[in-house]
Amino acid sequence: MPLDIKINIRTTENCKNLVIEDVTGDFNSTTNIGGWGNPNQSSDLSNDSINIFLTAYHFIDNIQYTTSFQVPESVYYTAFPLKNSIKGFKISIPSDVISTAISNQLSLEPNIVVPESYNVAQETLEDNIYQAIIRIKIPNEDSIISNPVDYTSTCNMKKQVESLLTSIDVSCTDCNKSNFDKALLAKSILEGLENE
Repeated sequence: MPLDIKINIRTTENCKNLVIEDVTGDFNSTTNIGGWGNPNQSSDLSNDSINIFLTAYHFIDNIQYTTSFQVPESVYYTAFPLKNSIKGFKISIPSDVISTAISNQLSLEPNIVVPESYNVAQETLEDNIYQAIIRIKIPNEDSIISNPVDYTSTCNMKKQVESLLTSIDVSCTDCNKSNFDKALLAKSILEGLENE
């Protein structure tokens, strides 16, 4: 079986970066036949062998867009835990890189004008659905492409729900319970999104 690149996607705790990391692991004939190493592809490749392709399913001014792009200069956002190996790479893409790439890609599309309200230098990653694909370029051979992996980012929403929950005075017995009800509703909606 050929190398089967496996990745995980998440956001940083501060919602400022999208993190994509290699979790392929080493080849094992019984537990990980798609892993790195003999008889599959060795991970001893140059740092610029990795390309990241993202698709963002997002809204701008209540209009839905599906924007696909290759992350520019991804080597600058990639950490390699092992010397002379790309195994275990971790890519941390800043939110402004993603929002700028989205804006640039949308501006190339016919009949699409990026609304002025769209912030191309966002400080936090938008709560959207992101799909990532990794391509590993192999010298003098075909590239290896991962299966697409989807990630629903709810980081900003989670912070807002946490703020709402901590603002409630649960010791108050004669207070209006509408804020408590709103907080519980927001928490249950968030949990529903996270468990899909």
